[in-house]
Amino acid sequence: MLVLNRRPGESILVEEGIDICVLQAGTDSLFLRIAAPRVDPSVVLGATAVSTRELRLQIGAPSKAWIDEDGVHVEVAGGGHPATAGHATLSFSCRSGLVARVGEGLELGVGPTERGHPCLTLDGPAVGVQVRLALIRLSKSCVRLGVDAPGRRVYRKELWDAVVAANTAAAGTGVDVAGLSRRPGRPPAAGERRPAAGERLPAAV
Repeated sequence: MLVLNRRPGESILVEEGIDICVLQAGTDSLFLRIAAPRVDPSVVLGATAVSTRELRLQIGAPSKAWIDEDGVHVEVAGGGHPATAGHATLSFSCRSGLVARVGEGLELGVGPTERGHPCLTLDGPAVGVQVRLALIRLSKSCVRLGVDAPGRRVYRKELWDAVVAANTAAAGTGVDVAGLSRRPGRPPAAGERRPAAGERLPAAV
C-alpha cells in the first residue's frame, strides 16, 4: 500500500485514468471527487470515520436513490457537484458487506481495515479495479491516505503531469524519459552524466 499526503485540491492518479481529488478535509472526514473515463458524471463523495469498520458516506448531488436487496443505488446529477458538506448529499452509514452503487458501474464499500485504519473501497466496471483508500490521518490542511490498487500504478497527479510534459517536450528528439528513475526537472546528482542530444536513455531497473 502506497501512503501519500494530499492537500485540498491535490489528486491521486491510478492507472487507466482514475483521478481521486481531495476537495475538503476535516479532523474525521474528507470529501473526494472521483473521476474516471467510465464515471460520468464525476462523483463527489464524503467519508466520515465512525469506527474502524464503519464509514458514513455522503454522495452528491443525488438525483435519485433507492434501496433493494443489492444495496444502496444512487443516481447523481450532472452539471455541477457539491464541493463541501454544506451542499445537498445523500448520507448513510456503510459497513463491510454493504455496497453502494453510484451511476453506471461505480461501487463503493468499506474494506478490511489497514493497521486499524478504516478503508473506503472503489470498485465495479466503471473503474475496472478495486482501489482501497485507508484513512490514516485527516486534518483540515492535509490528509494522509494509503492507496492500494492491485496491478495498477499509483501517482501523485502533479508528478504524472510532469512526466507527461517531459515526454511531450522530448518528442522528436529521440530521448526517452519514460524510464528515468529521477523526478523530471531535478538537477543531476554528483557524477551523473547528462544525456547527449539524441541519446536514448536505458530504462530504469
